[in-house]
Amino acid sequence: MGDHMKSRNKRRDTMLLLTLSTLLPLAGARGAGVGPLEAGRAPALLDQAGNPVYAIVNNYTSWLSKASDPAAALAADRAKADNIISWQMPHGGFWKDPAWYAAPWDGTAKRSGWFGADGVELGTIDNQATVTEIMFLADVYRRSGKSQYRKSARKALDFLLNMQYPSGGFPQVHPARPNSYSNHVTFNDDAMVRVLMLLDRAQKRTAPLDGNVFSDEQLARLAPALARAVDFILKAQIVQGGVRTVWCAQHDPVTYEPRGARSYELPSKSGAESARVVQFLMTRPQTAQVEAAARAAIDWYRDPATQIADMIYERVNSKATNTSPFVPKVGAPPLWYRFYDLDQDTGFFSGRLPTDNPPGTGKQYDIMLVEPERRYGYQWAGEYGKQLLAYAGQVGY
Repeated sequence: MGDHMKSRNKRRDTMLLLTLSTLLPLAGARGAGVGPLEAGRAPALLDQAGNPVYAIVNNYTSWLSKASDPAAALAADRAKADNIISWQMPHGGFWKDPAWYAAPWDGTAKRSGWFGADGVELGTIDNQATVTEIMFLADVYRRSGKSQYRKSARKALDFLLNMQYPSGGFPQVHPARPNSYSNHVTFNDDAMVRVLMLLDRAQKRTAPLDGNVFSDEQLARLAPALARAVDFILKAQIVQGGVRTVWCAQHDPVTYEPRGARSYELPSKSGAESARVVQFLMTRPQTAQVEAAARAAIDWYRDPATQIADMIYERVNSKATNTSPFVPKVGAPPLWYRFYDLDQDTGFFSGRLPTDNPPGTGKQYDIMLVEPERRYGYQWAGEYGKQLLAYAGQVGY
């Protein structure tokens, strides 16, 4: 039997055991001579030391003043925070261009690059937007005690909570962007997971989201929002040949099916975004369902069939020489593709569509058949599973 089939069978056997572990407590509860395995026992929490997902909301620290004098630093940060508040849209969200915060809004400029019905300006969680503003404003509020920063942070949190779909997923934008992939539930670039980790931090009142940054009413909404998100993630996990695997970068908010985004971002299993999704699941109470989902995805990352061995990925020198960005190197750490086929663990690439402007070559399995603009202008592989597997080994998953 080949290594690929052995690893696939191992993953299937793991899923069978996990399924049985889910069903056994139910069988015991029906009085079959076995007591409920988890009766009266709260689901376990994994040791979170070493879980890399917590760093996902810390980008705001790069916005803080580097002045050595605390008073000067606070003054500079307050000036930026005042500008940020001026750019906040009526629904509470923000656009994704921090350079705008170098000056206050002039009262007439567009505050977003995307627009919805009737020209409404759209807020977004793309490129770390809105989450970073909340963290920065909360930090400035804690140091200054000035309520305008807390008020803006609360308004932005309401924006995030209000954008969540009933199914539990978060779109890239709010309100809706007509006829756009932005309305899909968006794991791409860790958008949804970043929101969830902010909600987790707020629920735990971890600095700078401690104290009275958020209202009691807002805090009461956090646990249900997180629970709905977990439910969506579990239902959206892609099943391949009867085996749970990972997630797409976007999913339908109603059917949970994988969805594409830009013309070169096709429905697929995502080797990049799925790692963060698993790390988030590992912050949750480990019910049988959550544990099964996390372990199955970890097994997918461990499977040699999903890994690129003895290869490095680099785009600078390869672009200069018009050669493949995949360069052989014996002993290099494993890589994973950004995209895999939905029905098999085969990585692929994609140019723009032939009908795009500029035109491209569409889906390809040979990266050298992708037009140079996309071949070197997009991240097609990386050490995506490295941190996840290190943490999984640490906690015995």
